[in-house]
Amino acid sequence: MQRAAPKTPQPDPRERALAHTLGLPNLVVRVLLARGYDDPERVRTFLRPDLTSLHDPFAFHDMQKAVDRIRLALRLGEPILIHGDYDVDGISGTVLLHKFFSLIHGSSKPYIPARADGYSFSKASVEAILTGGFKLVISVDNGTNAVESIAALQAAGVDVIITDHHGTNENVAQAFAVLNPRLPNAGYPDRNLAGCGVAFRLAAALASSFSGSMLQSPEFSEFLADAMTYVALGTVADVAPLCGENRTMVFHGLRALAQSRNPGIRALLDSAGLSHRGIEVEDIAFRIAPLLNAAGRVGHALEAVSLLCAPGYSEAQTAAKVLEVHNEERRRVERALQDEIMLLASKETGPAIVLGGDTWHPGVLGIVAARVAENTGKPALLVSFRGPVGRGSGRCTSGIHLRNALAACSEFLIAHGGHAAAAGLEVQRDRFAGFCERFQEVCRTAVPEADPLPVDGIATFGELDPHTIRRLDMLGPFGMGHRRPRFATTGVRTIGNPLTDVRGQDLRLRVTADGQIMPARVVRGGVRFEEVRDQKGPWTLVYSPRLSRHSEDGPVLLEVHDMVRDPDPTGPSPIGAPR
Repeated sequence: MQRAAPKTPQPDPRERALAHTLGLPNLVVRVLLARGYDDPERVRTFLRPDLTSLHDPFAFHDMQKAVDRIRLALRLGEPILIHGDYDVDGISGTVLLHKFFSLIHGSSKPYIPARADGYSFSKASVEAILTGGFKLVISVDNGTNAVESIAALQAAGVDVIITDHHGTNENVAQAFAVLNPRLPNAGYPDRNLAGCGVAFRLAAALASSFSGSMLQSPEFSEFLADAMTYVALGTVADVAPLCGENRTMVFHGLRALAQSRNPGIRALLDSAGLSHRGIEVEDIAFRIAPLLNAAGRVGHALEAVSLLCAPGYSEAQTAAKVLEVHNEERRRVERALQDEIMLLASKETGPAIVLGGDTWHPGVLGIVAARVAENTGKPALLVSFRGPVGRGSGRCTSGIHLRNALAACSEFLIAHGGHAAAAGLEVQRDRFAGFCERFQEVCRTAVPEADPLPVDGIATFGELDPHTIRRLDMLGPFGMGHRRPRFATTGVRTIGNPLTDVRGQDLRLRVTADGQIMPARVVRGGVRFEEVRDQKGPWTLVYSPRLSRHSEDGPVLLEVHDMVRDPDPTGPSPIGAPR
């Protein structure tokens, strides 16, 4: 379905003056102004974010209490169990805290439940903690709503410190301390931290409670660089918004990844084919994260922890090979399940896809749900049943807030949680049919109207030279909450016939405007092949210009997000006169 004409900011009279002051191309300043950066000092700070600008970690209301309890454990020699989650966010935050406790000579043990045990503090978690005799547990990326399990632990004399970014302000576990920036009474100014980011804030608070000599030591500097790599991995993999503190930490983390001497990181980059070059957000999302996630999907997440904690490169290589094998198995299982589920989804006529099965591998449900949601444009929930209970994953790309939609069906569920675009659930088999019916009704009434695709401004093809596109990259890292710059150009015509990629998903073509010819790739535009072949233009293109990695495309490639036919080539532009 075609979108309406894109909304673009009006030409800003301040653009030329600010570009002159900053020594930046007009196109770069156009984006900055569209995103609210109109002061030279704010722009300079934005372009070079500083870790010293992070908020005081003691802004968390429970932070002092958490630090005091951990320091008591350190004095008494109490072992600390770090209770992580089986995704990259939980894994990276767990490793971060484990390595920090090693630095300060504390005793800690990473523990991550098996995916089959369920999310957060399961019965298996509680049993492991009590059997191990731990008196202090720190969660990473889980625990906020584990009311019953944490109540049982606290009653047994185990103090639980929660570091998390999930959950709601209802049914918050009565833990010893709760550090979750999303809770309304948390006290921390930036509520968008990922789980690993909250774990880092705890480590920072602990570090600041020690003497200044430790903070100035080479060992602490090395830990800080490692910590930024873990925060970058977890934040990007969890699709947390890349704004505020997340952007600052990922900015430094990407650089630390490329320069890391950590054996586990080096082996991980080698396995992902990313050695000896700069690391981008897309590299984490599509090459590094799948390797780490593969452990929790078809093996055990502690195998990924072992890689990142490997003492030497030989051990790290061995651990990385295990993840490579898991990733190949994950791909095989995923392909088979995707074929089966896409066939079932094609027969669904409701506003959402909700399916359950007895033989589906629970470790790949989230990936397959994402593909179903992307291909159908509907929220997708997939549930794998083992006996009377099913555990599932959901994904949504249509604008429906998935966690809220599940909350509206909570009477049918054992548990649920997650984010707007990704969520998990647990449901009794005998309540599944009722849940499906209710969820369909929630989605039927919650479907939002399609809005015009937002862009940062109007551009001419003449402005898209390689030097300017390189300067646009200075505004990164880009991701959720801070997308890559998008521009609109009107009066665009196509040249020749379009081509589809080998999967038939993307459309490749050449376009012209203002006397310039540019190569373009229409993301998921394969379904519009005949329309684009038959209609040469004029079009309004919404696109992100990228430096091409393939010389046959030319130096700059337009990554097209949408094509809207101009209503009248002789009439006014639907979005205003191009510059």
